[in-house]
Formats: sequence, C-alpha cells, structure tokens
Amino acid sequence: MLRLAFLSLLTLAASHLTARASEPVPTTGLYQGVRVIAHRGAGFEFDENTVEGCKHSYDKGIRGFEVDIRLTKDNHLVLMHDADTARTTNGKGKIEDLTLAEIQALRTTRSGVPVPSVTDLFTYFKDKPEVLLLLELKTKEEKVYTEDRLAIYCRLVDEATRKLLPAGTYHFTSFDKRSLTTMKRLQPDVLTGLLTSTFPTPELIAEAKAIGSGRLSVSLDATSRKMAREVKDAGLQVSLWPIKSKADADLAVMMGANILCTDVPSEVLGVQGNAKDVVP
Repeated sequence: MLRLAFLSLLTLAASHLTARASEPVPTTGLYQGVRVIAHRGAGFEFDENTVEGCKHSYDKGIRGFEVDIRLTKDNHLVLMHDADTARTTNGKGKIEDLTLAEIQALRTTRSGVPVPSVTDLFTYFKDKPEVLLLLELKTKEEKVYTEDRLAIYCRLVDEATRKLLPAGTYHFTSFDKRSLTTMKRLQPDVLTGLLTSTFPTPELIAEAKAIGSGRLSVSLDATSRKMAREVKDAGLQVSLWPIKSKADADLAVMMGANILCTDVPSEVLGVQGNAKDVVP
C-alpha cells in the first residue's frame, strides 16, 4: 500500500501536526494551508448532496463544498451522486428518467429532507462569497448523456452559475472530458478539474492540459508524493480524495495536495463537537 510508505514520515511529523491541530480552527476552510472541501457536502456527517447538509457544514466553519449535478427527464438540474435514487432516498428509479416534481416528492433516508435542485443550493450560497463550490458534472454515461442531452445540461449549468453564483466561487470537475471541454468554452475563466481513479500518468496529465484543466483530482490510493509532484510540475493543481479521516488528511498534505476532498471535514478541521455527528 502506498500509504504504508509514508508511515515513518508521519511519525516524524506527528508532534508538528498535533501542535497545529490544537490551534483555533480558522474559518478560511484551510488545513495546514490546504483547502478543505466537504465531499458531497460532508456525506458522512449529514445527508449527502442536500442544502441542509451544506448548511450543517457551513455553520461549523466549513467553506468548501463538492456536489454532484444531474439532469432530470424534464430538463432540470438536481443534486444526486448516484444515477439511481434508491441508496439515498425513499424512492427508486434513475434521476434521468424522473421529472423534477417526482424527484422533489422524495425524501432522504437519513433525515427526511428533500432532494434539492441546483437553484435551491445556489440560492443558499449566492450571498456567501467566501465559499468555494466544486461542481461535479455527472455526465460520464454517454448512452444517457448523448451529445444533445450534454448540450442541454451544459447550457443549464452555464445559465445557473452565471445567474446565481458570484464569480470566483465555483469550479467545474468531472470524469467526463466532454463536459469539461464544453464548460471551458462557455466559461473560459473558470477553473476546471479532471477527475480520475487511476494513476496520474504522463498521458493523463497531458490529456488534462489539452482540455484546459487546471487541476487533476486523483484518488489518494492511486498516487504517490512523486506522482503528485509531477502533476504540479506540469502546472496543474492536485486534489486528493476520498479523505476519510484525519490520518488521510495528514498524508495528503505531505503528498503535496492543494485540495483535500473529504467526507469528514469537521474531523479534518478539528471542529469541536464533530464526533457525535460523524456516521461510521
């Protein structure tokens, strides 16, 4: 395991990290100088991809959020990670086969809150200019997101972000190079990040640069400090995920991450009282 290779380094740095962790929690959303992002709005601490979950994290001082955007059957943007609603709601069926009204009638399984539209989320964040939103474009399935559907999706994302979010408060991320290419054309000044669950090879780095991405988002288990350095040497930022513990965060910092995308942002930032909220 790549993580074991850093065990001795973690031990040597333990005293430094402990001292820093005991300091007051900043409201900047930084940990050891690295930006902390609540993955799916902090999916281990509250219902993922909900306005209530993001508010829960925001009220604790979290200032970075990653959410997943899908397109309904009747062309509305909603937040949902999975293609199917079954895991996180009391319903069933694929998001792309349901209307907005059908989706908004559902409730999340943990707290019974609604599935939000993109408008719901953006309206909550529009007066919070200190926030950074990573908007994941869930368009990888080409059979579902044909070129026509992809064009509708990207147009709606473009319109919603321009209308509701302050400039500089959001980035686009995706496993789908098509959607990143389109959004870069529509909003050339907005940073885009290519997601990958594989090793950041030179070929992948070149692909990211070719579509104008400024960041490569890599699985923590699929990279090393040397690989992260190669990504940064190529002029790209490094985002590491999924950060599931404070130990993961310590490791990611030592590997050179610019961004930590974590399910437990309260734990990473040491926010008082987080333990009762974290779901195993």
